[in-house]
Amino acid sequence: MLSNIELNHLKTFLVVAEEMNFGRAAERLHIAQPPLSRQIKRLEESLGVQLFHRTKPQIQLTEAGRALVLEARRILKQVDLGVQVTQRASRGEIGQIILGFEGFSSADIVPLSIQAYKQQFPDVHIVAKEMSTGEQLQALLEQRIDLGFIVPRKVDESLMLETILREPLVLAVSETHPLASQDQVQLGQLQDEPFILGLNTDQCGLYSAVIRVCHQAGFTPEVSQVTNETQLMLGFVAAGMGIALLPNSIRRFRRDGVVYRSVQPSTAEIVLAIGWRITNSCPTLEQFLQVVRDTANL
Repeated sequence: MLSNIELNHLKTFLVVAEEMNFGRAAERLHIAQPPLSRQIKRLEESLGVQLFHRTKPQIQLTEAGRALVLEARRILKQVDLGVQVTQRASRGEIGQIILGFEGFSSADIVPLSIQAYKQQFPDVHIVAKEMSTGEQLQALLEQRIDLGFIVPRKVDESLMLETILREPLVLAVSETHPLASQDQVQLGQLQDEPFILGLNTDQCGLYSAVIRVCHQAGFTPEVSQVTNETQLMLGFVAAGMGIALLPNSIRRFRRDGVVYRSVQPSTAEIVLAIGWRITNSCPTLEQFLQVVRDTANL
Protein backbone atom coordinates (compact mmCIF):
# COMPACT_ATOMS: atom_id res chain seq x y z
CA MET A 1 0.00 0.00 0.00
CA LEU A 2 2.68 2.51 0.99
CA SER A 3 4.56 1.94 -2.26
CA ASN A 4 1.51 3.30 -4.14
CA ILE A 5 1.58 6.64 -2.32
CA GLU A 6 3.29 9.38 -4.31
CA LEU A 7 4.92 12.38 -2.69
CA ASN A 8 3.13 14.59 -5.18
CA HIS A 9 -0.19 13.27 -3.88
CA LEU A 10 0.80 14.24 -0.34
CA LYS A 11 1.73 17.74 -1.50
CA THR A 12 -1.60 18.04 -3.30
CA PHE A 13 -3.44 16.81 -0.23
CA LEU A 14 -1.78 19.47 1.97
CA VAL A 15 -2.78 22.26 -0.42
CA VAL A 16 -6.37 21.05 -0.42
CA ALA A 17 -6.28 20.78 3.38
CA GLU A 18 -5.04 24.37 3.63
CA GLU A 19 -7.56 25.81 1.15
CA MET A 20 -10.49 23.60 2.16
CA ASN A 21 -11.75 24.03 -1.39
CA PHE A 22 -10.92 21.94 -4.45
CA GLY A 23 -11.30 24.84 -6.85
CA ARG A 24 -8.95 27.19 -4.98
CA ALA A 25 -6.45 24.35 -4.45
CA ALA A 26 -6.49 23.61 -8.20
CA GLU A 27 -5.82 27.27 -9.00
CA ARG A 28 -2.95 27.37 -6.51
CA LEU A 29 -1.40 24.25 -8.05
CA HIS A 30 -2.03 25.50 -11.60
CA ILE A 31 -3.94 22.39 -12.60
CA ALA A 32 -7.54 21.70 -13.51
CA GLN A 33 -9.88 20.57 -10.76
CA PRO A 34 -10.70 17.07 -12.16
CA PRO A 35 -7.06 15.85 -12.11
CA LEU A 36 -6.69 17.22 -8.57
CA SER A 37 -9.81 15.39 -7.45
CA ARG A 38 -8.49 12.17 -9.00
CA GLN A 39 -5.19 12.53 -7.11
CA ILE A 40 -7.01 12.88 -3.80
CA LYS A 41 -9.23 9.92 -4.67
CA ARG A 42 -6.21 7.73 -5.49
CA LEU A 43 -4.59 8.76 -2.22
CA GLU A 44 -7.69 7.80 -0.27
CA GLU A 45 -7.87 4.47 -2.08
CA SER A 46 -4.20 3.78 -1.35
CA LEU A 47 -4.67 4.54 2.33
CA GLY A 48 -8.07 2.87 2.58
CA VAL A 49 -9.57 5.88 4.39
CA GLN A 50 -11.67 8.94 3.61
CA LEU A 51 -9.68 12.16 4.05
CA PHE A 52 -12.40 14.76 3.42
CA HIS A 53 -16.10 15.17 4.08
CA ARG A 54 -17.17 16.49 0.70
CA THR A 55 -19.84 18.99 1.71
CA LYS A 56 -20.71 22.12 -0.19
CA PRO A 57 -19.71 24.88 -0.38
CA GLN A 58 -16.70 23.93 1.83
CA ILE A 59 -15.09 20.54 2.42
CA GLN A 60 -14.01 19.30 5.86
CA LEU A 61 -11.13 17.11 7.01
CA THR A 62 -12.05 13.78 8.54
CA GLU A 63 -10.26 12.55 11.66
CA ALA A 64 -7.97 10.52 9.40
CA GLY A 65 -7.37 13.60 7.25
CA ARG A 66 -6.32 15.70 10.25
CA ALA A 67 -3.88 12.99 11.28
CA LEU A 68 -2.43 12.83 7.76
CA VAL A 69 -1.82 16.59 7.68
CA LEU A 70 0.69 16.26 10.50
CA GLU A 71 2.33 13.16 9.08
CA ALA A 72 2.46 14.46 5.51
CA ARG A 73 4.22 17.64 6.65
CA ARG A 74 6.72 15.57 8.63
CA ILE A 75 7.34 13.21 5.71
CA LEU A 76 7.81 15.98 3.15
CA LYS A 77 10.11 17.89 5.50
CA GLN A 78 12.20 14.76 6.01
CA VAL A 79 12.35 14.15 2.26
CA ASP A 80 13.51 17.74 1.67
CA LEU A 81 16.16 17.31 4.34
CA GLY A 82 17.28 14.04 2.77
CA VAL A 83 17.61 15.73 -0.62
CA GLN A 84 19.68 18.55 0.89
CA VAL A 85 21.96 16.09 2.71
CA THR A 86 22.40 14.02 -0.45
CA GLN A 87 23.24 17.08 -2.53
CA ARG A 88 25.69 18.39 0.09
CA ALA A 89 27.38 14.99 0.25
CA SER A 90 27.75 14.95 -3.54
CA ARG A 91 29.49 18.34 -3.31
CA GLY A 92 31.83 17.13 -0.56
CA GLU A 93 30.33 19.49 2.02
CA ILE A 94 29.58 16.82 4.64
CA GLY A 95 31.10 13.48 5.59
CA GLN A 96 34.36 12.33 7.13
CA ILE A 97 38.01 12.16 6.12
CA ILE A 98 40.53 9.96 7.92
CA LEU A 99 44.12 10.93 7.17
CA GLY A 100 47.52 9.69 8.24
CA PHE A 101 50.70 11.70 8.66
CA GLU A 102 54.28 11.32 9.82
CA GLY A 103 55.17 13.35 12.89
CA PHE A 104 57.60 15.65 11.07
CA SER A 105 54.88 16.77 8.62
CA SER A 106 52.68 18.00 11.48
CA ALA A 107 54.84 21.12 11.80
CA ASP A 108 53.44 22.81 8.72
CA ILE A 109 51.56 21.34 5.78
CA VAL A 110 49.17 19.04 7.69
CA PRO A 111 47.73 21.55 10.21
CA LEU A 112 47.67 24.33 7.61
CA SER A 113 45.77 22.10 5.17
CA ILE A 114 43.28 21.02 7.81
CA GLN A 115 42.73 24.63 8.90
CA ALA A 116 42.14 25.81 5.32
CA TYR A 117 39.82 22.88 4.61
CA LYS A 118 37.73 23.39 7.75
CA GLN A 119 37.24 27.04 6.81
CA GLN A 120 35.65 25.94 3.54
CA PHE A 121 33.92 22.77 4.75
CA PRO A 122 33.16 23.15 8.46
CA ASP A 123 30.69 20.24 8.52
CA VAL A 124 33.19 17.59 7.39
CA HIS A 125 34.68 15.64 10.30
CA ILE A 126 38.45 15.10 10.05
CA VAL A 127 40.31 12.36 11.92
CA ALA A 128 44.13 12.67 11.84
CA LYS A 129 46.30 9.73 12.87
CA GLU A 130 50.07 9.81 13.29
CA MET A 131 51.63 6.91 11.42
CA SER A 132 54.90 6.09 9.71
CA THR A 133 54.99 6.08 5.91
CA GLY A 134 54.90 2.29 5.83
CA GLU A 135 51.96 2.15 8.23
CA GLN A 136 50.06 4.68 6.15
CA LEU A 137 50.56 2.73 2.94
CA GLN A 138 49.22 -0.41 4.61
CA ALA A 139 46.30 1.51 6.10
CA LEU A 140 45.44 2.89 2.66
CA LEU A 141 45.40 -0.60 1.16
CA GLU A 142 43.18 -1.81 4.02
CA GLN A 143 40.88 1.24 3.64
CA ARG A 144 41.51 2.36 7.22
CA ILE A 145 42.52 5.86 6.09
CA ASP A 146 41.50 7.94 3.07
CA LEU A 147 44.68 9.95 2.60
CA GLY A 148 48.29 9.80 3.74
CA PHE A 149 51.09 12.38 3.99
CA ILE A 150 54.05 10.18 3.19
CA VAL A 151 57.65 10.12 1.98
CA PRO A 152 57.43 8.79 -1.61
CA ARG A 153 58.49 5.22 -2.37
CA LYS A 154 57.41 2.43 -4.66
CA VAL A 155 53.81 1.61 -3.86
CA ASP A 156 51.05 -0.80 -4.84
CA GLU A 157 49.55 -0.02 -8.25
CA SER A 158 46.17 0.59 -6.59
CA LEU A 159 47.55 3.71 -4.89
CA MET A 160 48.19 7.15 -6.32
CA LEU A 161 51.06 9.36 -5.08
CA GLU A 162 51.48 13.05 -5.76
CA THR A 163 54.50 15.05 -4.59
CA ILE A 164 53.39 18.25 -2.86
CA LEU A 165 56.63 19.73 -1.55
CA ARG A 166 60.37 19.38 -1.29
CA GLU A 167 61.81 20.67 1.94
CA PRO A 168 65.47 21.17 2.87
CA LEU A 169 66.77 19.36 5.91
CA VAL A 170 68.19 21.56 8.67
CA LEU A 171 70.45 20.76 11.56
CA ALA A 172 68.95 20.92 15.05
CA VAL A 173 71.80 21.30 17.52
CA SER A 174 72.31 22.38 21.13
CA GLU A 175 73.05 26.09 21.45
CA THR A 176 76.26 25.16 23.29
CA HIS A 177 77.52 22.86 20.53
CA PRO A 178 80.50 24.16 18.48
CA LEU A 179 78.47 23.84 15.27
CA ALA A 180 75.95 26.35 16.66
CA SER A 181 78.43 29.14 15.90
CA GLN A 182 78.23 28.44 12.14
CA ASP A 183 75.52 29.85 9.86
CA GLN A 184 75.80 26.83 7.57
CA VAL A 185 77.05 23.33 8.21
CA GLN A 186 78.49 20.93 5.67
CA LEU A 187 76.90 17.50 5.85
CA GLY A 188 80.34 15.91 6.05
CA GLN A 189 80.99 17.75 9.33
CA LEU A 190 78.38 15.57 10.99
CA GLN A 191 80.22 12.32 10.34
CA ASP A 192 81.42 11.86 13.92
CA GLU A 193 78.38 13.37 15.63
CA PRO A 194 75.86 11.26 17.58
CA PHE A 195 72.50 11.36 15.78
CA ILE A 196 69.01 11.38 17.22
CA LEU A 197 66.79 9.57 14.71
CA GLY A 198 63.37 8.09 14.35
CA LEU A 199 62.90 4.43 15.10
CA ASN A 200 65.33 2.28 13.15
CA THR A 201 62.92 1.02 10.51
CA ASP A 202 62.34 1.65 6.84
CA GLN A 203 58.69 2.22 7.71
CA CYS A 204 59.64 5.72 8.85
CA GLY A 205 60.01 8.15 5.96
CA LEU A 206 62.14 10.68 7.85
CA TYR A 207 64.52 7.97 9.05
CA SER A 208 64.97 6.73 5.49
CA ALA A 209 65.58 10.27 4.19
CA VAL A 210 68.25 11.04 6.82
CA ILE A 211 70.05 7.75 6.22
CA ARG A 212 69.99 8.40 2.47
CA VAL A 213 71.52 11.90 2.62
CA CYS A 214 74.20 10.72 5.07
CA HIS A 215 75.13 7.87 2.75
CA GLN A 216 75.32 10.35 -0.12
CA ALA A 217 77.80 12.34 1.98
CA GLY A 218 79.89 9.19 2.46
CA PHE A 219 79.08 8.08 6.00
CA THR A 220 76.59 6.14 8.08
CA PRO A 221 75.26 8.15 11.03
CA GLU A 222 76.08 7.04 14.55
CA VAL A 223 72.73 6.78 16.34
CA SER A 224 72.67 7.73 20.01
CA GLN A 225 68.92 8.02 20.64
CA VAL A 226 65.78 6.96 18.79
CA THR A 227 62.29 8.46 19.02
CA ASN A 228 59.51 9.41 16.65
CA GLU A 229 58.28 12.17 18.95
CA THR A 230 59.43 15.51 17.56
CA GLN A 231 59.32 17.35 20.89
CA LEU A 232 61.23 14.55 22.62
CA MET A 233 63.81 14.61 19.84
CA LEU A 234 64.32 18.34 20.37
CA GLY A 235 64.55 17.74 24.11
CA PHE A 236 67.40 15.29 23.55
CA VAL A 237 69.11 17.85 21.32
CA ALA A 238 68.74 20.58 23.96
CA ALA A 239 70.25 18.22 26.54
CA GLY A 240 73.31 17.76 24.34
CA MET A 241 72.63 14.09 23.70
CA GLY A 242 73.08 14.40 19.96
CA ILE A 243 72.10 16.27 16.81
CA ALA A 244 69.16 15.81 14.48
CA LEU A 245 68.40 16.43 10.81
CA LEU A 246 64.83 17.62 10.44
CA PRO A 247 62.65 19.30 7.78
CA ASN A 248 63.01 23.06 7.54
CA SER A 249 59.45 23.57 8.81
CA ILE A 250 60.70 22.42 12.24
CA ARG A 251 61.90 26.01 12.69
CA ARG A 252 58.33 26.81 13.70
CA PHE A 253 59.00 24.88 16.90
CA ARG A 254 60.93 27.06 19.30
CA ARG A 255 62.72 25.04 21.95
CA ASP A 256 64.95 26.55 24.61
CA GLY A 257 68.53 25.40 24.13
CA VAL A 258 68.06 24.38 20.47
CA VAL A 259 69.22 26.28 17.39
CA TYR A 260 68.73 25.45 13.73
CA ARG A 261 71.39 25.70 11.05
CA SER A 262 71.21 25.31 7.27
CA VAL A 263 72.86 22.23 5.79
CA GLN A 264 74.92 21.95 2.61
CA PRO A 265 74.77 20.55 0.00
CA SER A 266 71.27 21.73 -0.91
CA THR A 267 70.39 18.22 -2.06
CA ALA A 268 69.93 17.34 1.61
CA GLU A 269 66.14 17.45 1.49
CA ILE A 270 63.02 15.48 2.26
CA VAL A 271 60.17 15.01 -0.19
CA LEU A 272 56.57 14.82 0.98
CA ALA A 273 53.71 13.37 -1.03
CA ILE A 274 50.03 12.71 -0.59
CA GLY A 275 48.77 9.21 -1.28
CA TRP A 276 45.27 7.83 -1.77
CA ARG A 277 43.46 4.90 -3.34
CA ILE A 278 42.82 5.34 -7.06
CA THR A 279 39.32 3.93 -6.64
CA ASN A 280 38.40 6.44 -3.94
CA SER A 281 36.32 9.07 -5.74
CA CYS A 282 34.68 10.45 -2.60
CA PRO A 283 33.88 14.18 -3.09
CA THR A 284 35.21 15.06 0.36
CA LEU A 285 38.58 13.52 -0.55
CA GLU A 286 38.71 15.34 -3.87
CA GLN A 287 38.03 18.65 -2.13
CA PHE A 288 40.68 17.96 0.52
CA LEU A 289 43.29 17.03 -2.11
CA GLN A 290 42.76 20.36 -3.82
CA VAL A 291 43.09 22.26 -0.55
CA VAL A 292 46.39 20.47 0.16
CA ARG A 293 47.68 21.39 -3.31
CA ASP A 294 46.69 25.02 -2.81
CA THR A 295 48.27 25.11 0.66
CA ALA A 296 51.52 23.57 -0.58
CA ASN A 297 51.78 26.24 -3.28
CA LEU A 298 51.37 29.19 -0.91
